[in-house]
Amino acid sequence: MNEVTGVRRRLSAGRPWGPHPAILHVDIDAFFASVEQLRNPHLRGRPVIVGSGVVASASYEARAFGIRAGTTLRDVRRRCPQAVILPGHAPTYRAFGERLFDLAAELSPDVETFLDDAFVDLSGTEALHGHLIRAAAHLRRRMREATGLTVSLGLGTNRMVARMVTRLSKPDGFSWLRPGGEADFVASRPVEELPGIGWQRAGVLREMGVARVGELRDFSSLQLRDLFGEAGLLIAERARGRETRPIHAAELPRSIRRETSFAQPQIARAQLEAMLHYLAERATGQARRLGVEPCRLRVHLRWADGTPAAQTTRLCTRGCPTEALFEAARALLRGLLTRRMGIRNLGVQLSRFHLEAPAQIGLFAAAPAESPAALPAGGSDLARQRRLDLAVDEVRARFGFRSLLRGPSLELLDQLPSDAYGFILRTPCLTR
Repeated sequence: MNEVTGVRRRLSAGRPWGPHPAILHVDIDAFFASVEQLRNPHLRGRPVIVGSGVVASASYEARAFGIRAGTTLRDVRRRCPQAVILPGHAPTYRAFGERLFDLAAELSPDVETFLDDAFVDLSGTEALHGHLIRAAAHLRRRMREATGLTVSLGLGTNRMVARMVTRLSKPDGFSWLRPGGEADFVASRPVEELPGIGWQRAGVLREMGVARVGELRDFSSLQLRDLFGEAGLLIAERARGRETRPIHAAELPRSIRRETSFAQPQIARAQLEAMLHYLAERATGQARRLGVEPCRLRVHLRWADGTPAAQTTRLCTRGCPTEALFEAARALLRGLLTRRMGIRNLGVQLSRFHLEAPAQIGLFAAAPAESPAALPAGGSDLARQRRLDLAVDEVRARFGFRSLLRGPSLELLDQLPSDAYGFILRTPCLTR
């Protein structure tokens, strides 16, 4: 455990954090691959890859061969023939992540979570937790004891600095930057590490002779805007160590995407529609749990020769009824089936969300109007679908998704393995 200046201190030493903002970044080390090594001791110390088509997660043993997220499995086999390649199981990883983030929430109610990392706002909590550096170190130990996974931590005065500091502690470490050193620290880092500068922008800057973040300060905000558009104004602020984005405990996703790949190119329309129905069920169920209504539906596929295709439609249906959205998705899929060739990947995506309108609760109602029992027995077909969806969601929440299957998804029973979470799919991108 160390400060980013490289000066090592005992955790009992050092002045308090004080009234300054304090943002803790928690990053799970090689998340998916680490879970697989934890579940199967025979994989420990071996290069482990999780992914289908491309790498979603690589153990640190695999990274020694230059393998990173996004590397194709063909390149993995060429660079590291001894690598163990696993398809992965997203619900298992999600369960581990939720346990880790629940521990983080014990330090602060303001926790913004993503798939394999989180931001925790510890501002003003020193009176409650004591020295924040010691509190964060204790959290790191608890996470390892509770799950067996290692995490890397970074503590700074804003989320950008905290994330950048975490890079210095990976894997299985803890680094911090005390208030006041943000500008100097950021200035010393390579331009690729500054949030907002991807590999394309970094390439442009490298051609201009800009290698370190501090060199960006030679450009005015207007010059960076001319170079990178409106994002240039944000880059100019970040180059000076400033970041004002708050921590949002319940940030809504921009889209909900569910997809899979097939072991062999699929040509049977009935099987494609069965899989489409299952994916639509998973996507609409997540939308209902988040309390959002999608205004756009997209169906996308990839043919056996690698050619992608997609169609999008606008949704005007209130709520998020599974069967209505499936019918719209099936119409899009049929419009895409224009070639005499098998399909390798299939997926659905919901986007353009707005919050569901709040339901009026009756003065003497025995149950909220949103619950299945309180909805009227009659009404339109969409109202009946809504009551059915809510009842199905309640059963699955109690007994697991696999406890209740319906519609075309039943065709998958003899085709795919399953567990309590549902069918085990060949998911090309476990981060979605």
